[in-house]
This record gives sequence, C-alpha cells and structure tokens, in this order.
Amino acid sequence: MSWRIAIDTGGTFTDVVALNELTGQQEVIKVNSTPKDPSVALVSGITQISEKAGFPLHAISNVMHGTTAATNAILENDYPPMGLIVTRGFRDILEIRRQDVPGDFGDITWWIKPDRVVPLDLVREVSERIDYRGNVIRSLDDDEVREIALEYKELGIDALAVSFIHSYVDPAHEQRCRELIAEVHPSCFVSLSSDIIREYREYERTQGTCLNTGLMPLMSSYIGRIEKRFGDEGIQANLYIMKSSGGVAKSTELVSRPLNSVLSGPAAGVMAAAINGPLSGFENLLTLDVGGTSADIALIEGSMPRILNSGRIEDYEIKVPMVDMTTVGAGGGSIAWIADNGALRVGPESAGSQPGPVCYGRGGTRPTVTDAHLVLGRISPSLLDGSITLDISAAEKAIDESVAHPLGLSLSKAADGILELAVQNMIAGIRLVSVSRGRDPRNFTLLPFGGGGPMHSCLVADELGITSVLVPTAPGAMSAEGLLLSDVRVDHAITSVQRESHFQTDELAAQLIVLREKCDQDLVRQGFPTATTRYEAFAEMRYMGQAYELRVPLALDVDPGDAARETFSKFHGAHEDRYGFSHRGQQEVELVGLSLAAFGALPRPPRMKPDSESRRSWRDFHRETRKMFDRKRSAFVDCNVYRRPFVKVDDVVAGPCVVEQYDTTTVVDAGWTAASWENGVLILRKMSNN
Repeated sequence: MSWRIAIDTGGTFTDVVALNELTGQQEVIKVNSTPKDPSVALVSGITQISEKAGFPLHAISNVMHGTTAATNAILENDYPPMGLIVTRGFRDILEIRRQDVPGDFGDITWWIKPDRVVPLDLVREVSERIDYRGNVIRSLDDDEVREIALEYKELGIDALAVSFIHSYVDPAHEQRCRELIAEVHPSCFVSLSSDIIREYREYERTQGTCLNTGLMPLMSSYIGRIEKRFGDEGIQANLYIMKSSGGVAKSTELVSRPLNSVLSGPAAGVMAAAINGPLSGFENLLTLDVGGTSADIALIEGSMPRILNSGRIEDYEIKVPMVDMTTVGAGGGSIAWIADNGALRVGPESAGSQPGPVCYGRGGTRPTVTDAHLVLGRISPSLLDGSITLDISAAEKAIDESVAHPLGLSLSKAADGILELAVQNMIAGIRLVSVSRGRDPRNFTLLPFGGGGPMHSCLVADELGITSVLVPTAPGAMSAEGLLLSDVRVDHAITSVQRESHFQTDELAAQLIVLREKCDQDLVRQGFPTATTRYEAFAEMRYMGQAYELRVPLALDVDPGDAARETFSKFHGAHEDRYGFSHRGQQEVELVGLSLAAFGALPRPPRMKPDSESRRSWRDFHRETRKMFDRKRSAFVDCNVYRRPFVKVDDVVAGPCVVEQYDTTTVVDAGWTAASWENGVLILRKMSNN
C-alpha cells in the first residue's frame, strides 16, 4: 500500500487528491457532489482517480475526508427525534439559554428565538444532584432512569442526551445513567455531557451534548455507507475524518463525537495554508476559500492559525476546539436577486451543484456569481479541461431578465454589480477576522483557494490595500491537500478555577496528568504509541469579575510553577492584544480551565518539485486572447489567456490576463503582475503606480 487519498466534499464539487507516499506523485480530479448521499461521489472519486493515476484500489493505505455532513445538519436542523435527560429542576435550560440575544439588545425587537434542539415535551428530569465541589447531594434514582428509558423506547426515540448539573466535576451519575439506559434500550445512541464537553457553563454543555446526540445517528449511517462501499470496491484503507480543530481522527472515534467534525472541510484548507505559506516565505496570511456555496475566511499569524475553544454556527454556540474562521454566503453558486426595496442582493442562497449556475445547463434559471464571471469574460466557456462546457447565452439571458432589465442596467453593468456585491461580502468577512481583532489586512498576504478564490483575489486585495497574493499550485484542491498534511489530533479540557493569589501548583500538575492520560488513551486507541506524541497545553484565563476568558499557551517543558507564573504574565499581553488594554498590576487574574491537545504524527510524504529544466516563458503558455470587462475603464478590453505554467522564475506578466488550470482560474486584474516561483506557486503583486 503506497497511496493516500484525500476527499473534500463541497456543495458543488467533491475534490479528490491522490498522493504516492513513496515518490510524492500527486493527482487531482473533481467530481460532481451528490448531496443526497455524499458517499456516492466520495467512492466514485476514488475509483476515477485510481484509474487516472494507474494504481489498484487495494494499494490505498489511508483515506482522509473533509465532510460538511455535521455542519449541514446543524444549519438545516436535520436531526432524528431525540430526548434529553436533566437534573430535576433544569428542564427549561435550553429555553432560558443565556438570557441574551445575538448582537445588541436593541435587536430584541426583531430577534426570534430559534427552536430548541430538543422540544420540551421530550425532556425528562431525574432525581440526582452533585454540587460544584463534587459532593453527592442526592443519589441517582436508578428505577426512575429505567422508567424514563423505557418511555423513550416506546416513543421510538433512539438518541438520548444526558446532561446533569456539575457532571464536569464528577461524571459518575451520568455514567451510571448510560448503563441503565443500555439495560432497557440497548440500541439507543447516548451522549453524556461529561464526555462531550467536560467544562462548566451548563447551557453550552447541554446544547453541545444535544447537538452531538442528534448527529450520532447521521454520522454513524454516513460512515457505515462509506465503509460498505469501500468493501464493495475492495478498498481496505483506514478512514480518517477532519475535525474542526485542524486535526484528523479515525472515523470510529467520530461516530461517538461527531460534534468535533463541524467545519471539517474548511479547517483542512486553513491548515494547508499554514503549512504552505511559510514554504514560500509568507507567515502572515489571510485565507479566502471560495467554493460553490460560501466563502470561508481565516487569519494566520506567525504560521499559526488561531484555534478557539468554541465557535458559533448559526444560532448555536458550540464549545469544541475549532479553527477561528468566518463564513459568508458568497460562493460561485450564490444567487443574485432583487429585494423588495429594489436593491440588488447576492446570496446567501446558492444554486449548489443541482441545478447549479444557469450556465451549467442543468435547469438553473436564477443568475449566480459564476454566471457573472462568464458574462464578463473572466472565465472560459470550457472548464475542468473541457469536461464542463458553459452556456454563455443562457447566463446572459438570466442576468438580463433577472437583474439588468428590472434595474435599468446594461448587461455588463449588471454582471459587474453581481460580482461587486460578492466581493464586498468577502471583504466584510475578512474585516471580521482581522480589523475587528486589531489586525490590519494591509500587513498580510492574501492566500486564495477553492475553485473560486483566485478569480476574486485581485478585486478583494485592491479594496483592502493588500499588495501581494499567494496562489498555491492546486487552489481548487487545497482543502483536500490539507487533509493529506494533517496529523491525528485529540483534545481534552477540564474546569479548574484558581486565583493567581491562591494558586496551587500541585493541583495544576495533577490536572495536567489527568488530561494527558485521557489524550494518550484516545491516541493509543487510534494506533499511536505515546512515545511519539506531541502535546500543546492552554489555560483559560480572565480578570476577576469578567464573564468570559482568553486562551493562553501553557508551557509543558518547564516546572509547573514556573509555567503558571509565565502564563499569568502572558495573559495581560493577550488581553491587550485582543482588546487594546490590560489591567496588569491592578486586577487579579484567575484561571478557570485547562485544555490539552495531543498529536499523533502521520508520515509526511516527500514533495515533488517542478522540473526547473522544463520552465519556459509566459508566451510559451499563451492560449488565446479574449475580451474581459475592465471595471476601471467600464469597457471590455483584450485579455491574454495562459495555461498555468512552470514559468521561468524571473518572468513576469502584467494584467489584465487570465491564468487557467484544471481546478481553478486565476484572474490577474489590471494593475497587477503575476510571476511563478521555484516551488510552482503564483505570486501576484500590486503595481506601484496603481
């Protein structure tokens, strides 16, 4: 076995990359996604790429998969019926939430509280109580739990969440509850809050446990279908799933903890950017992943993406480690429409892969961002090396009837307006991860990827004052490449409240040992000996009186006491970096939680370098000249079209021009230049006189 496969499932296409683990040979293909059952496209992609690269299916060692299954289920509230068992007196915990509304309280006049994940009539209370120190106030009533489990079974409820107050301190009651449920209802999926989120804040813990419970049957079914198709095709590979934290896990691990797979696909692309950027000399990056449905945006500083201990998807705060990114409804399939007030809008609704943009000829009638690019001459009527032929007449008709005519615009102005709105949506997302966090986008390099990223990069960079753009060798498959480069990662956290003035080093050391043992158990179960494990620790800290905390690195290679003192000192700097001020020497700091990440390293295959002897000049890769709309001139101008080349390192071409390759199109707008570097990446530079 010598081939590793990565599959990133998107809304329009499924990207497949095959990598020879011995030679570094790499192949890339795209297949149409199959939203009703993504496993169909996944296995189809594997069989197609094995034929293209010429290797048998039994030669595949590992399959790495980025999936949107969990994210889509949360966005669409698509779960099977589930129940929730709570401590008596807490049945309304999902309704009370945090007694706040998103944004400002001024929004309360229009805000509509989202539906509960578990309706109130499916919540049951049991007699039990443990206090915040772990003392048992009231023992669990076993008979009551058995009666409740039997009731759920008779109701046809096959997924149950269990969330008891203070179970993060002592999970014994929750664990006993699971045993009792198994006696009465053995086929039931069960999630314990102490397993999923062993931290305080009962609402977030309960909410996350319920989401995990709802995802368990879905993920179990999905992985089961993949494994069955693997068996039918003779594929004997290990299946790994990307986690939101930027690491992968064996599929068997995520059946019980599918919540860790939210933002699975987008996280892989960010991790690939964090690895590839520094190889070209760029450590500070803004990543722009534009797919068919949305654009995912992240900030990388010092070669490190920011990992948060929680994030938000729609109305749900999800307390699991995840790459810090934001998503906006601006993808190639985002639909252009006119609002009731007569304003042009783009997204968030997407045409997806079926029917897709109008120009795909699959029955779509509403114009999209891709249709606008085609009408403006920014993409070729033939994509994916001729496997997709686009209908420009249909795109023109759709934009004219739906946008241009109603707004009294010319066809080109209407198409350019659609593109401009999509770009502004992307810019808003970039400002959210940069300006709102005290970072100036002008100090970063833009790294666009996904099928649509390089088509928008110059327009986005122009607006933000960014002067350099790094286009990777295979932008359309970069998320899949990130899967190939990711290590196995496990995370565990614990609540530990200690003030700086009364800090107990022995308690810190003991808790780190507990966390390490839990991480080691998870990695050993996935086939990684502890001797090869790498660890990263973090402390959750805040000033006394604050409601929420910041994540600060905690050194593991020094004495725990020294590490704690250093971390308390670092907190002030982290607070100033995040909020612009600190209370050093004025306000006491408290530690409220610890988390530990452990990594099991997968072998890194060698990288194949472009053959320097085959490099030629840009003119040798010239394909044609066509008309492209120039926004500054408000007219169509001649535009050179090149095949993505192995160009001489010192050879520079000026825009406007287009660079085409199998998986994407890079548009070099007027005022920009493009050059190829030794490692095959394209570097776009803003010309100084523009």
